[in-house]
Amino acid sequence: MPNNGNHLIQIIESHPDDAMWQPVVGKVTSRLREYFVAKGVLPTDEAAHRVINEACRVLSQCAPVTGRTAARTGLVCGYVQSGKTASMTAVSALAKDNGYRIIILIAGTTTNLVAQNRERLETHLRKAAPEWSWLMLTNPRLRRNRQDIEPLAQEWRSEYYEEDDRRTLFISVMKNHTHLQKLAELLEAVDLSGFPAIIFDDEADQASLNTQPLELTASSTYRTIDELRRSLPFHTYLQYTATPQAPLLITRIDSLSADFAELVSPGEGYIGGRELFQSPSSNVRRIPQSEIYSDGNLPVEPPRSLISAMQAFFVGVAAGRMGPMNEHRSMLIHPSKATMTHRQYYNWANGLKSYWHQVLLTSGPDREELLEEFHGVHQDLADTCDQLPVFEEVQAKLPVAINQTFITLVNSVDGREVPWGNGYSHILVGGEKLGRGYTIKGLTVTYMPRSPGGWTADTIQQRARFFGYHSRYLGYCRIYLHPDVHTAYSAYVSHEEDMRSRLAEHAGRSLKEWRRMFYLDSRLEPTRRNVLSSPYFRPHLPDGWFSPRAPHLSPGNGLHNQEIVARLPGKLFMPHSIYHQHHHARVYLQELFRQVLAPLSYLDEEDALGLCVVNCNLKTVIDRDPEAQCVIYLMDGGRERLRRLNKGFIPQLFQGRSSAGAKSYPGDRAFFQDDIPTIQIHMLRVEGDGQTLNNVPAVAIKFAQQKDMLIHDEQQDRRPI
Repeated sequence: MPNNGNHLIQIIESHPDDAMWQPVVGKVTSRLREYFVAKGVLPTDEAAHRVINEACRVLSQCAPVTGRTAARTGLVCGYVQSGKTASMTAVSALAKDNGYRIIILIAGTTTNLVAQNRERLETHLRKAAPEWSWLMLTNPRLRRNRQDIEPLAQEWRSEYYEEDDRRTLFISVMKNHTHLQKLAELLEAVDLSGFPAIIFDDEADQASLNTQPLELTASSTYRTIDELRRSLPFHTYLQYTATPQAPLLITRIDSLSADFAELVSPGEGYIGGRELFQSPSSNVRRIPQSEIYSDGNLPVEPPRSLISAMQAFFVGVAAGRMGPMNEHRSMLIHPSKATMTHRQYYNWANGLKSYWHQVLLTSGPDREELLEEFHGVHQDLADTCDQLPVFEEVQAKLPVAINQTFITLVNSVDGREVPWGNGYSHILVGGEKLGRGYTIKGLTVTYMPRSPGGWTADTIQQRARFFGYHSRYLGYCRIYLHPDVHTAYSAYVSHEEDMRSRLAEHAGRSLKEWRRMFYLDSRLEPTRRNVLSSPYFRPHLPDGWFSPRAPHLSPGNGLHNQEIVARLPGKLFMPHSIYHQHHHARVYLQELFRQVLAPLSYLDEEDALGLCVVNCNLKTVIDRDPEAQCVIYLMDGGRERLRRLNKGFIPQLFQGRSSAGAKSYPGDRAFFQDDIPTIQIHMLRVEGDGQTLNNVPAVAIKFAQQKDMLIHDEQQDRRPI
């Protein structure tokens, strides 16, 4: 892009090899970086540099400005509340520096989320470039805004305008089919051919996807997003989300299936699943099952765990009031999706607040008993908070901390705005509206007795408002969870990290070619099924063993696998000390994986998927420990065993235990190691279907620890939507 000498150009330090083109960092992006640090949006120059560098990676995958038409789709994955808005802001500034003319933010499904996201981006972008250089519109429509956009198209085309005099159009629109339809009509009415655009879809896994993938007519929001994209012949559609399961599992011929994926990393001070759930944390508490109530069956008195949570919050607020009070302190109570239940918890919270404040202003045994309770909570917080003032100082501030805390009911019935400007401390009570995308300022205490419901992974993860940049006050944080939800978060961490690592390994290649395969606890579903037209597959490995059912079906009529197994040197094996017909060896897993296991190939679909799962598990073991070992058994010393086919398959690979008892022969499955992977090689004579095949290798594998894996069935991924 010509810059007429008006831009301060800085090439990013590392150029991704997979980039379609190379963006440059100009004046707008440089100012944004300075503003981020000066205003504390990002804590350090290093953090700002990371955000800008990742923005360069994202934009380098977008349609280059030198083209005329394009329609690319990208998936940008972050963590919950980890700074995806900062990334979108940086990509917007970088896009302006590089000649993109139109930026559209599909901002959310509720007015509060739209306002929250729009205000952040608009404020930051106006600080990065003069206000007059942006034309910012919210939920525009044809009759009202055509006269705003037509002059823009003229100045973009005119050779008489210098680059710095050309404005950038920034549109924020609610993720609602009515607003999207009106925006598409407006853009269709103006000739925008040849003008590059970026469309951000914030929380892209919510509402955007087709919820009727098997119907002739797609869902309304999905259809209007498609119309919006067609109104811009030259654009890149960027899906931002912390839970990418649904966008990854939709059919790859869907218009919203991404061409590429990029990861955005959390900055210093981020507290997420790894910190809270990968190992026991003093910050996380399980609510007793006896205090988990169903909607419509709530007791008269508040549960003891809610009392403890509120007392922990008020002790933290009292301690915080002794400092500069530059940030808010907040508590979230998320009991259910039912608004009647919200009201009951809201009444409990108000009743406790009023009662405690009244008691603390009096004298007598009730006050002494209440102070003893607060003292116990103070001691608990002292275990995790080094800077906690002594209780006598906290006690003096408790009345004002309690009395000046605002309690707000936030749901679809009582959708009040939180009066952040009126107080230092707040308690928010609600359900869905306080979930996905909602930022709670200074959240320290969470009380969430809500169950995991359908155990849908992405839905549960999006409720984790307690993730975020809390390291400065982590000692004050307490998270009270339904026991099953605690289990779900612990299971989700491994799934999330595995999914991100697989995306990172695939960087630089088309996401259409990425096999949808990752670990997921068997209790969790990856996403809602109403957006999926193709099934996903969970391999079942009985007792942790993988064994092929059709080992004779391999490339070259079985010769391919024969040649691979023949690479194993005979001198590798030693006779087994008890059953001399079996030979064994202990070897490095990495070498065996590279030479034998990875090249193996089965033509039967179920065997191929099972082997794929096995190799992914083993690759994870190797990545964590390159020196990892395994034990390999050559069953019967490599002599052929007869197996007859039944309907084309081997009914049973493993030889069972002897009829004389386990002491005579315990059966093939008894030969494994508890602490390392076990590989058994069986050489078979396969008879059936009018043929006899000799020296057919069948490789059985057992893990020391086996994780559940989910695979998207690519063979079914061919149907049009």
